[in-house]
Amino acid sequence: MSKIRLLKGGSIQPAFDKNGLSHQPMMENANAEAKLYECVLKAGCTWQPELFPFRKKIQMFFFTNETGYIQSETQVWKIEQAVFVPDYDREAITIHAGKEDLHFLHIVGDLNDYDRATMERWCIKLPRYRNFHQCVQYTEGFTGDAGSNVTSRLLVEGRGCGRWSMGWNNGEGPTFIGEHIHKHLVQWYYVLPDGFFTYIAGGTREDMGPGSLSYTEANTPHGSETPAGKKINYIWLELATNGYPEGPDGFPGL
Repeated sequence: MSKIRLLKGGSIQPAFDKNGLSHQPMMENANAEAKLYECVLKAGCTWQPELFPFRKKIQMFFFTNETGYIQSETQVWKIEQAVFVPDYDREAITIHAGKEDLHFLHIVGDLNDYDRATMERWCIKLPRYRNFHQCVQYTEGFTGDAGSNVTSRLLVEGRGCGRWSMGWNNGEGPTFIGEHIHKHLVQWYYVLPDGFFTYIAGGTREDMGPGSLSYTEANTPHGSETPAGKKINYIWLELATNGYPEGPDGFPGL
């Protein structure tokens, strides 16, 4: 079985319900613990997503264009390119599309006993709304430290939602993300509207354009490159399938 899977952008055609929502599954059989949906909410329409009980499932919404707003019982967030993580079912939310169709990725992830035990010790405060500039920036040996101009940011910190984390990589070509592996993580990439790069993984090279989705198994060497005039611009979602290794103090290690 291949260690990577790829769904090209534009492969999924919207199918709208009577409320103006298209909510189409992506790569359904890649991983039993995650469900990903490519979504479009027609201009002027609203959607109240199903919410899940505390620590039963985690869900995240990543908005790829800037129109409309999210409304809870106590807060309102103007929609930008950003992630939104609701506070389980503690507070209903409504997503409002603005004057244009609203495009977004919807992620629903399973939580297990490891997640719940980890979050008893430490977890991020929800609800969370973070755009690119509100996130912690970091660098790695195979990006900035290797001469790449790619900017890396954390949208959802590792271990802050148990085994789940999310980030954002962005850089103008020519640039690269050097080859590396994740021993404990499976990983999805979702390419943003102005992104285009070559994904190099598991001995294959695949061009990924806007709306493309990849899934990569743990222990698979992978990296990316793009030429002048193109851009690396994608969000990543990671799942530490069996949890993170723990240090001698009992807390998760690297």
